[in-house]
Amino acid sequence: MPAPLPPAYTFGRRLREARLARGMNQAALGAVLGLEEQNSAAPRISRYERGDRMPDNESMAKLAEALELPVAYFHAASDIMAEAILVISQLPPAKQEELLRHMREFAGASEKASFAVSKAKK
Repeated sequence: MPAPLPPAYTFGRRLREARLARGMNQAALGAVLGLEEQNSAAPRISRYERGDRMPDNESMAKLAEALELPVAYFHAASDIMAEAILVISQLPPAKQEELLRHMREFAGASEKASFAVSKAKK
């Protein structure tokens, strides 16, 4: 099994995809961080997107807000989890709670089924 990719790489890939989806260039996104000059804004975002650096928590929050995405999306361990975060974040709070209940029920049913299968194999 291949080793998991470093978090900075995954963050950078998702940041780039989100920036491009919003039609923003690196300088415009860098301006969100208070980096007004092209000479500092674009290179900073480029370093993030290449996975060379990770932003601090404050910068991360600003980037996520500018891209209209939850911070958790950038930290998700897998693309499936990242997509689930996006879907859930777009729901109103009551629907989020309802979905969470269904997920817990589903996970409980899966655990019971998995336990029953492993027990039957013995």
